[in-house]
Amino acid sequence: MSLLKRSEIRSWAVEPIASPFPGTSVYGPSAGAPSIDSAMQVSAVWACVRLLADTVSMMPLTAYTYRDGIRTPIPDPPLLVQPSADSSMPDFMYQLMVSALLRGNTYGRIVRRDQLGYPMQIELASPDSVSMRVDRQTGKNAYIFGGVQIANEDVFHFKAYRFPGANQGLSPIQYARRSVATDLAVSDFAYGFFRDGAHPSSVLSTDQPINQEQALTIKERFLSAVKGREPAILGAGIKYQQIQISPEESQFLATQKYGTAEIARVFGVPPEMIAAEAGNSMTYANVEQRSIDFLTYSVQSWLTRIEAAFRPLLPGAKHARFDTSVLLRTDLETRMKATAIGIASKQLTPDEARAMNDLPPLTDDQKNILSLVPLDVSPGGTAKAVSVTPIPEGTTPTEGNAPA
Repeated sequence: MSLLKRSEIRSWAVEPIASPFPGTSVYGPSAGAPSIDSAMQVSAVWACVRLLADTVSMMPLTAYTYRDGIRTPIPDPPLLVQPSADSSMPDFMYQLMVSALLRGNTYGRIVRRDQLGYPMQIELASPDSVSMRVDRQTGKNAYIFGGVQIANEDVFHFKAYRFPGANQGLSPIQYARRSVATDLAVSDFAYGFFRDGAHPSSVLSTDQPINQEQALTIKERFLSAVKGREPAILGAGIKYQQIQISPEESQFLATQKYGTAEIARVFGVPPEMIAAEAGNSMTYANVEQRSIDFLTYSVQSWLTRIEAAFRPLLPGAKHARFDTSVLLRTDLETRMKATAIGIASKQLTPDEARAMNDLPPLTDDQKNILSLVPLDVSPGGTAKAVSVTPIPEGTTPTEGNAPA
């Protein structure tokens, strides 16, 4: 069937949103899930979404094909260069991740195709403006964008956290609504606690009988002196006592720490990477090892699913693959050792090694200079110059004076 052919519009019915876990509700015990705006007001949610979306969007998504079993880079098709009218690929990928992380689904309309019918432009839509129904006769999805039904082949639908048998991704904000709502409630209460004074900051007391008017006068005079940062003079047996309630005693910090770690678990992010307490003593030997751990356990699954989602959108035998080297970029010394070993083991040419470090190919003059100083690269990547006995003019190299 041609990619340009429109699907027949049949009658459809609303598919009820049911929890795949018995005894639970995707909306929690009462109201619906927090909105995207309210969820993003929770600092832990914002940090997790920002970290994952930033990490994925900074990695180049490039095209390649296989030739004789070898993965070969090829020019990127338009979809991987400018996927949207107003978004570059990094911005497009950031939006895709934000929608998937908060709602479990990313929806887009395919608005332009090439001569073969493959997508050239996809305009993403807010997940809250898209609804999905199921055609009872065909069992296929019917997508409604802003009240208008769009043909299935003109819809880009990326599903995250998908449960077996479900045609939509699970929303972490829905399933973690209690954690998010609790964190919001704690923040609201803490804000009111310190702004409005849920407890009096101090007490003025006296052992002498006073009426209400005298109490108000004493209070006003005291507040006037304090606001002006002047010394407060107390008389008539009046005593000042400050009331202090520590955050630990009021459980603000303990509750917020627990909530932050819980939200980090929901998004699969190491708590320490969003400035939360990890609850363990794990340390990393270097920044590279930490990045490898984060890539392996938090990011790689997203990269694999996005690559698979783009595969049907590319023509022929083209594939899309993320370049993770930007996340695993090492320090200069380690990088130089690695490239030196690659050259010594003949897995890399000098020009290929230079290209990995954003350097141009060697010029003829540079090659001549380097050829005069042969290097010996040890298995550990340490390069050292080899002494060369000068060869007299008019003679040929022999075993005794040939370069080692």
